[in-house]
Amino acid sequence: MSQSPLWKSIGSLDALEQVIEGSKHKPALVFKHRASSPDSIEKKIELETNWNISKDVVDLYIVDDMKDRDVSLEIAELAGIQHEFPQVVLFADGVTMYDESHDMISVKKIKLALKIVNRTFKWMETRA
Repeated sequence: MSQSPLWKSIGSLDALEQVIEGSKHKPALVFKHRASSPDSIEKKIELETNWNISKDVVDLYIVDDMKDRDVSLEIAELAGIQHEFPQVVLFADGVTMYDESHDMISVKKIKLALKIVNRTFKWMETRA
């Protein structure tokens, strides 16, 4: 049974900074999209339809590339990736852990990336 994600909007650079800082405590997935793009709309619907990841595992955010272009460009800059949409970026521990664009975006891949991130951090905690 899929559980539609509850997107929180990132509407400013300050809010983006808070999201990245918050990823030090819980991973944050940012979905960059353009509300006027059919491909972007289709990918958002696909993610929402197939979503099966608990909100306890990751915080979910959305950025509209047209409305908040400065935020969208800053995400690409901070993540060290090419600016595209639709695009997902996973932040954990304040850094980019995973990104994907266009048709390569899937719930399955996001779930796998989260699993790897969580296992890595558990392993690191045992080494500290």
